[in-house]
Amino acid sequence: MSRAKGLISRIFANIFPPRPTKSRFVGEDHLGNRYYELDKDKEGERRGSRWVESPGMEEDPTFVPEVPVEWDSWLRRRRNVPPAQEELDRNYATMIRTQVRAKELEKTGGKASDADTNAEAPYTETVTQDSFNSKFPAYKDFETTPGQFRDKGKSQDG
Repeated sequence: MSRAKGLISRIFANIFPPRPTKSRFVGEDHLGNRYYELDKDKEGERRGSRWVESPGMEEDPTFVPEVPVEWDSWLRRRRNVPPAQEELDRNYATMIRTQVRAKELEKTGGKASDADTNAEAPYTETVTQDSFNSKFPAYKDFETTPGQFRDKGKSQDG
């Protein structure tokens, strides 16, 4: 004959009701990570949760999977909708292009190629020696020292 639930186990069960085990598969990335979501309670007591399962997690429980930025933002609830495959492909192509350009830049010793740089910048300000000395603009109508115009008026009238 089984024993009835004790007082402490009943209190614990009321405070922490069991979570539903019905999770929803959301997507998979190019690294083989699978993303799941558990919708929130209908009563609104618990917030839904999101997690990732990686192929390396079975062997090592302390394994931390490498997660693309788009999926990371979805996991951390910075975005409501999971990333589409088109978005992932576009961002991956941008990342590869940036890495190729960085390698080219390393080969040239940090100098950009002529195709990437313009012959002349669209706007450049002429810098003179005086512009280094004056940190703020000076206008004739405004005082640079408090009471400057008041003192001049007294000396001129008196």
